[in-house]
Amino acid sequence: MSLFKVRDCWSTVCGRGETFGCDSLAVDDLFGAGEDSIILGSFDGVLRVFGVHSAPPPDLRYLPSDLLIEVQMDSPVLQVCTGKLISCSPSKNIAVLHPFSIVVYGVNCIAGSTDHGDQYVLEMIYEHKFDRSAYQMVVGPFGGGSGSRDFVFVMSLDGAVTVYEQQVFGFRTALPNYLHPFPIKYVQSVDAFITLNADLCLVCYKYQELADPSLKQKWPVWSCTLGETVYDIQTVEITPSATTIHVLGERNYYCFQGNGVLWFMKRLQYTPCCFHPYILGEHPDTKTMCMIVSDTDSVLVYDQTKLRWSAKLSFHPCIIARASFKALQGCLVLLSETGDLRFCYLGTEPMIFMAPERPIKDYKDTKNKLVQLKKDLQNMSLQDETETLPLLKLNTRILNLRSEGSGKLCDIEIDVSPSLVISSVQITFQMVAPLVISPTVVHLKDLNESMTVRVIAHRENDDIESVVSSTECIVCAYYSRISDVPGSVQQTVRLPMSLVYDVCLTPHLDFSWSAKISVDESPVAMKILFKEFADSSLAELYFQTISGMSKYVCVTALPANRSYEIRSSGPEYANIIIEEILFRHKEYYKTKKCVMRCDKNEMPVAEFYQMIEEHVALKGRLEFVQEEIFSLCSQYRIIQKCLFNKLKENTVQSVSGLNILIDNTHETLSEKMSEIKFVKQELKVKFSQLISLSRLLVTMLSLCSKNDKILEEFKETVVYFTDNQNWENIVLQSLSYLVSSKITLNVQSDDPVHVVMSLRTLIDYVIQHITSIKDELPVKLKKENTRGVSPILESEEDFYTS
Repeated sequence: MSLFKVRDCWSTVCGRGETFGCDSLAVDDLFGAGEDSIILGSFDGVLRVFGVHSAPPPDLRYLPSDLLIEVQMDSPVLQVCTGKLISCSPSKNIAVLHPFSIVVYGVNCIAGSTDHGDQYVLEMIYEHKFDRSAYQMVVGPFGGGSGSRDFVFVMSLDGAVTVYEQQVFGFRTALPNYLHPFPIKYVQSVDAFITLNADLCLVCYKYQELADPSLKQKWPVWSCTLGETVYDIQTVEITPSATTIHVLGERNYYCFQGNGVLWFMKRLQYTPCCFHPYILGEHPDTKTMCMIVSDTDSVLVYDQTKLRWSAKLSFHPCIIARASFKALQGCLVLLSETGDLRFCYLGTEPMIFMAPERPIKDYKDTKNKLVQLKKDLQNMSLQDETETLPLLKLNTRILNLRSEGSGKLCDIEIDVSPSLVISSVQITFQMVAPLVISPTVVHLKDLNESMTVRVIAHRENDDIESVVSSTECIVCAYYSRISDVPGSVQQTVRLPMSLVYDVCLTPHLDFSWSAKISVDESPVAMKILFKEFADSSLAELYFQTISGMSKYVCVTALPANRSYEIRSSGPEYANIIIEEILFRHKEYYKTKKCVMRCDKNEMPVAEFYQMIEEHVALKGRLEFVQEEIFSLCSQYRIIQKCLFNKLKENTVQSVSGLNILIDNTHETLSEKMSEIKFVKQELKVKFSQLISLSRLLVTMLSLCSKNDKILEEFKETVVYFTDNQNWENIVLQSLSYLVSSKITLNVQSDDPVHVVMSLRTLIDYVIQHITSIKDELPVKLKKENTRGVSPILESEEDFYTS
């Protein structure tokens, strides 16, 4: 942080709600009076000309008479420039670039005979229209002019350049290797243009070569690979025959000579926003200076690569320039995107801060206080937080369940009640795929009374085969007020089981997995436990999944054995049923302490490992198909190039054989694209089954757990949701960290077989500790140096300094 601030001496705000760009400002002596004028053009189509005629600082301030011209245009103003743009006239004019035209204006001064002063009138001289969207223009004496006349160079978004020789059309051509518009500047000493091409190379094109219609291919005079995007390019004329080219990149500041030789380079430790190079002194004792504005609102002044000054800005500018007035020479001109225009200078108003004297402390006493503080933090409850009333309350209600097409929809209403006026509320919903909430995010503005929000829970339209592993929906509301810190509230609701299951009246006997849950009390009858499904006193209930392929789950209450028996077509389809049984049984006996157990031998550990193997195999198949598609695409492009070269011969025999090859490649590529779509859908279904099995494993482990703390760590590790299907690697790294002091594995290996075997070893080890009375898992803490270290020393950051 800089100790010094940039001092304002003249400031104004241009319009209300207008937007300005990085080419919206130009500084030049329009009237030949020995002082500069400021020309501004906004995207809202307003052109302004300012002139300062006040006393020197500190009496220098904005006066209404400083605004010489203010005109509303019909089109947005992309850029403003000045130059001698009228033939046989030595006066300077203003060139205004619109999206599809360029207009040249003259400024006439009508001397005043009263106290009102002079009057300035903007007069349109001529206009050139074009059918391409313009990006930037350059004004200069192209073609080796003596400086008595200037031409206009307009570059469009598609790389086409057009030159207007004042009132007449010059020529039009296209820049080679062009993909994205970048800044372009004119170097008068070599009569050439500097820009960046699609390869991120700085290139230089001679004006005479661009103007020559006989040259079909335009070759640069010189080029230099930068490897980064360029924010701006500026040129500074040291002598009539020597010009320096200054380039501001994303992380570096370059300075080239006119012949393309890199003079010096400065690596920046911050993100630059804009810059302005200039020279001090007379040749040969000139100094190359540069002012760079950082993203932290600081202006840094460099003498080549040496930092000479740093000062803090009070706002965020998008343009920085220098101007000279009779009242103030060489002041800074700063313009923000919102139209905040200021004239500043580097003052000496430091923020003086005296560090207090450091008291002598007893480190032993401090260490004891730290130990006590850690104990207090561990024993701290959330009572203090719960006693503080939140500014927002949520009340979520589950409404009716309705059918639409082949699926079901569940309407949910959320009552949002603020206790004070809240400026912004964002409500989000967390659910496990394939169940989703529409809309996913709800935004509320200026909430001063209760409001009801309605959303819909449903299965994804294109995913009817994935397994639903949970019906819990977490409603989170994030709110903020202007004067207070942001806050959040959340509420968890359980969606009805009928959104996922239907009752099957016909008994189904083909079950591949079963488990029993023992209880101390008598099991609850089916008509009470699942009252939304059961109508009579049935001892067992059959559920059928609502999906593409129907799967079945049977729940039987066994009062004699005091247990529930669950049988299903697969363990991945029974997780929701088991979670609901545990939840509803505890709710029924909520006045008692319910103890529920299961046999650890019935846990679906083998099925869990098999699901991991199948998921890893599907990922390998997906990678193989992707590599084949990449090879086919490369082959297709090679065939296309050969076909284009053969077509130049204009004979039928020249392309014989290539048409068959390109048809076969296209057919194979289409088959692979269909295959990868099928594999991705299959991988999505397999991942949903894997998550459902992991939740079921954690649920059953909680019924026979002897170490709840280890179980909680295992749950946070295994029940992990990710969209990039990288579940195995994440779980392997996490479990390896938990048991790193007992089992040593090479977790860096990417071999699928090694990953599966390592997961089996780690999960067996953790399950053994959870289901037996042992101490906590020893965790090996890894102390890492979190201090960021620059790969380049400060002494090595300045390259090619002269």
